[in-house]
Amino acid sequence: MGVRWPRPATGAVVLLAAAALAGCAYTYDDGLPPLGDRSPSSAPAPTPSRLPRQRFLPPSDAASDPPPEEWSASMLTSWAEASLPDSDGLSFSFGYGIARPDQPVLATAFVPTGTLVLEYACRGAATAHLSLTISGSGVVDSDYTCGRVWVRSIVVPENSIAEVRAAAVNDDPAAYAYRIVKR
Repeated sequence: MGVRWPRPATGAVVLLAAAALAGCAYTYDDGLPPLGDRSPSSAPAPTPSRLPRQRFLPPSDAASDPPPEEWSASMLTSWAEASLPDSDGLSFSFGYGIARPDQPVLATAFVPTGTLVLEYACRGAATAHLSLTISGSGVVDSDYTCGRVWVRSIVVPENSIAEVRAAAVNDDPAAYAYRIVKR
């Protein structure tokens, strides 16, 4: 039995369908000029993220800053409030202090069920360590580069007690601040 070729009428229908479909194209208008005609200023401004990954802190003049262990209480308080302002959302815990070598600092706070945000900043050392435990389960346990704000979303399965532990890294004391907030 040989190869069976389609009848000429079937071939014509297939060719017409292919020609009709080849003419279809999806188009949309993104409100921008064509790609070759765009200038850098014609791009729309990016919308700010609700949860920025990093926010850099204002630079400090390291030569004039005393080491963190010599900061006064008012210096520490003003730095912490400026670094992590209570401006967006409902704050459940806010703490700050000086983490010294071999002397981790522990703070506890009640946190409600839901998705919360942990904000953390440090200053005075290259890095500092932060760990967050909720109801005995480790959620965050990392070293962080100082001089910027770190933001991390956390999920609290039920009303719990959060334990925040700040520690110095490499024998370098560091000022730290943290805030747990619901946005």
